[in-house]
Amino acid sequence: MKMLRAAIQVSIALFVLLAALLPWGCQAFGEQAKGKPALDVPYEPTSYKIAREMLNIANVAPSDVVYDLGCGDGRIVIMAAKERKTRGVGVDLDPTRIRESNENARAAGVTHLVRFIEQNLFDTDISNATVVMLYLWPEVNLKARPKLLKELKPGTRIVSHTHTMGDWKPESEIKVEGHYLYFFIVPANSTGTWRLTGPDLNTASLKLTQRFQVVQGSLSTGSETYPVMNGHLKGRSIRFTIESPRQGAKKIRLFEGSVSGNVMEGTVKDKTGHAIGAWKAIRDAATAVSIAE
Repeated sequence: MKMLRAAIQVSIALFVLLAALLPWGCQAFGEQAKGKPALDVPYEPTSYKIAREMLNIANVAPSDVVYDLGCGDGRIVIMAAKERKTRGVGVDLDPTRIRESNENARAAGVTHLVRFIEQNLFDTDISNATVVMLYLWPEVNLKARPKLLKELKPGTRIVSHTHTMGDWKPESEIKVEGHYLYFFIVPANSTGTWRLTGPDLNTASLKLTQRFQVVQGSLSTGSETYPVMNGHLKGRSIRFTIESPRQGAKKIRLFEGSVSGNVMEGTVKDKTGHAIGAWKAIRDAATAVSIAE
């Protein structure tokens, strides 16, 4: 009899335990049954201090359009709208986060400036962005990198919370609350063969290759060829140095200018920084190659 009572007590205890667990188990199963999307990155909200610093490092202004890819509860684009009168778009695959974002935007009174899209960021048209915010995982950053380089206009600023872009080096980085923020600027495409004219030059051939914002190549004029040195792109702005020997000394010319499609033009300076004239280059469009990968 004692053994029977003990067995009954154990059965009752198990029933109570299962009853307590059952609602949670049903809820979890129910969410899967509803087809809740599998997320590449779990939700981890950015602190308000870090969000504000992300806006600061990108120098966000009212004229900008901020896209937050993986927007969570929408706090970054809402903060930009409320504090800087900036338009913004938040993108998230989780419908719960999109509902929260819209509720938060209504509470902040900025629904006229922001909108939220329930969508995979890889399916989102981001070409209208002037600033992009990211808090993804390293492998997702690398997967998104070609899309960013292909779809965003030169000069678009990108801030990535915690994670880098692989061998695409940031223009700058800061540390906030123990987290690194990495700042990138989408470079123009300067690759290919250009016909260049400028001070002390007849028509020269400028051949450029590019790895993100780093530019290399050579300049050929007549029978002489010189390496392109210290080449760098910052959005559409380009600068590089040509050094040529002249009677045992180095003649240094700094080329600064901007890239607009198949045209580059700007100012040539000597080694003291004194402007000595203008330069212009026209690209053979067929020689350009994609910088997205």
